[in-house]
Amino acid sequence: MLLPTVSSGGKWSCRHIWEMLLSPITPRNLRTTALLTSIYQLLIAHSILFVVLLCLAHAEQMRHLLDLDIMDQKDSGFYNMSPFHNDMRLKTAAQLADATENALYVLASIATIYALSTIALFFGVYKNKPGLIIPWLVIEFLGVTAVGVFIFMLKETKLPMIFGGQCPYFIICYTLLCMDGIKWYVMHSFYQSLRTMNKLREIATVAIPCPAPGSIPYQFRREHMYLGSNGYKHILTESPDGQC
Repeated sequence: MLLPTVSSGGKWSCRHIWEMLLSPITPRNLRTTALLTSIYQLLIAHSILFVVLLCLAHAEQMRHLLDLDIMDQKDSGFYNMSPFHNDMRLKTAAQLADATENALYVLASIATIYALSTIALFFGVYKNKPGLIIPWLVIEFLGVTAVGVFIFMLKETKLPMIFGGQCPYFIICYTLLCMDGIKWYVMHSFYQSLRTMNKLREIATVAIPCPAPGSIPYQFRREHMYLGSNGYKHILTESPDGQC
């Protein structure tokens, strides 16, 4: 009696691990994975929007307090006092506050657009409407590309020192970026499956030459397809006038 070798067992274990890794994107589990991904993106997008709006509110309050401070300095006569140079300091602070506020307005606009795209993504997955998934796919693709470029551009700054050098910096950043790429691939695969199902759901009316006495000379059947647990399946429904 021959015993199984260790190499064959290793192949089977590697195969099982590979199948487990690919199981979320199989036709059986693809919709569940896409739905969970859309919920996750919805929560992340609204959390980012909340943080950006909170920072914007603090920046506006900071700018308001700075304006009050400038007015108070002008009224008290300390604004143009030469030894202290309060005018230069307050002007620099005002410019920095304006730049921060404008940047936060831009970030708030981007976060709002992304949050709206995640809402459309969730309803597109939940209602099986591929047209609602397209905005998120486009925005996410552009965002991942832009972030990848910025990561490469910031390699000469002091930011990599926070991660312990350029090598850990690139490994950590591009690993997180690849995770976003995997999410994009999952949603794109689900989008393609929805398009395929919509094409397969097109009306296929077939005339069967077996007329019954005293009736319409043809019977019609409409063929439908849906994505089941083991792939695409067919449903035939009889309709004498070609309508269901």
